[in-house]
Amino acid sequence: MRKIVYICIGIVMLAGCTVPSDDSTRTNVEIKDNWYYINGEKFFIKGIGYEIGARPGQNPYEDTIVDIARMRYDLKIIKDAGYNTIRTWSQLSEYQLQVVQESGLKIIFGIWIDPHGDFGDSLLIESSQELVEKVVAYSKKYDCVISYLILNEPLTEHIHECGAPALGNLLTNLKGILDIEHPGIPVSISGSAPNADFIDMTRMDYNAQNCYDYGSYQNGTMGFAGFLKWCNELNGNKNPLVITEFGYSVSDMGGGNYGYGGNTLEQQKNGVIKNYREILDAGATGACPFYYADGWWKGGNDSIHNNAPEEWFGFFGYSDLNDTIGTPRPAWFALIDYMKGLVIFPKNQGVYGEVIPLEFFLDKEVGKIEVKLNDSVLYSKQVIKEGYLADSVRYEPKGIEDAELVFEFFDRSGKVLKSETIITLLSKKPVELPKLLIDVDPTDDLNNAKVIKMKIILSDMGNFKIASDLRYNFNFHIGWEIGPEGNIKVSANENAKEITLMQSVGIPDNSWVAVPSAGITVKYGKYLLRLHDQDMIFRGNWADEIMVKQW
Repeated sequence: MRKIVYICIGIVMLAGCTVPSDDSTRTNVEIKDNWYYINGEKFFIKGIGYEIGARPGQNPYEDTIVDIARMRYDLKIIKDAGYNTIRTWSQLSEYQLQVVQESGLKIIFGIWIDPHGDFGDSLLIESSQELVEKVVAYSKKYDCVISYLILNEPLTEHIHECGAPALGNLLTNLKGILDIEHPGIPVSISGSAPNADFIDMTRMDYNAQNCYDYGSYQNGTMGFAGFLKWCNELNGNKNPLVITEFGYSVSDMGGGNYGYGGNTLEQQKNGVIKNYREILDAGATGACPFYYADGWWKGGNDSIHNNAPEEWFGFFGYSDLNDTIGTPRPAWFALIDYMKGLVIFPKNQGVYGEVIPLEFFLDKEVGKIEVKLNDSVLYSKQVIKEGYLADSVRYEPKGIEDAELVFEFFDRSGKVLKSETIITLLSKKPVELPKLLIDVDPTDDLNNAKVIKMKIILSDMGNFKIASDLRYNFNFHIGWEIGPEGNIKVSANENAKEITLMQSVGIPDNSWVAVPSAGITVKYGKYLLRLHDQDMIFRGNWADEIMVKQW
């Protein structure tokens, strides 16, 4: 693969670039109450995945890309669209970091440590430490850096092969360097949620997860929002949850895993907006869709845009090898509009009493917010500044109401910028919701059985109705395999107090951790609730060094 080097004369490259901030102007980054705070203000990370060297004919991991003019162009487009942060996978050079500083954007700064390397090998440990030390020597000068990511998507099988203590020691060492050299800046790894759910993320400063909603794994049983929320609950909700990848590929052909490739432009647009809403419902404090521009290099030939799904996740596409600017796809414009007003509270599937909490993150264009219920204005607020806004509204429910709350955001001339609907339950009294529970055998160690059995119990339906098939999954954490799963049609007997179902599958010898799960959607009027339950079973004690403490 050819080497592409964009060379700019140093004086030109640095012209117009912001110098590193001094202590008097440095941005203050804090994590408290499970949120990011920037200069004392609660901050939602409106991020986007970005790689400068991912255009046609480029490979960001093999080419030396110093195209500062192009990068400046990209970052202006991203900033003007309403994003406040970019997320990278590998380290930017100091020249490139200066451009980020100049742009006014923040950065989740990736430092590429090979996720397939031997975490216990002395050469990898030494080279990783040297890389982190080399990078932080200049990155610490720039207050656009609000976070570091030091590993991306380590897989369960590989962690087992290297040894959990080896991974734990490597993370501790690398995080230690960053903590000393760039104090106060949060550090994490980006886990692939179906593979990394068992990793104790409290050893890091925040919980970063890559997650794609293809209707498989635990996403299929628990729902996208339910799975992400569970990932944080596993860690005791002790640090912020930031979704560092999600999206849909629009390749001509699918990759065989539900929505992995083969999506239309309309499906991509609708999918990323749906996922964004579910990310907010899960309680995440940041979202970084994947990603700004198609990466032609991912299929193995950076000069050809082939049908590999990985090459078609971008919100900008390119017509040919000579197109360096690209064309925005419908998802790009949809995200611009959606991010103008983010509704943090209330949440879909939430249950609220006579006081409905309201929390928003607002774009600078927003001049007024209205909340409507049953075609009446329940709440109206003039907005005086962008950023975080918290309030509440009182409402007296008539029994249990399936409330369809409409949120409208207006600019200062009265033009509607965005409208969104959130469906909740409102009730003066506590509401007894239906329950779905699973009982799993074996309960404590995969070594104790050849077959895993799951008993699924649905109960306390009350006035709720079944709104979907029941879905089950056995995620054995083997590579990217989905694991045995399926749907079961359930008919509710009004006289039955509970419904019991059984599923069982053989346990693969190379499964080191298993997550059996089941879920079903029930409804009360317009209100939809995803019921789910899940368990986590390890093989022996191999993961004790890095596993979540709840198991």
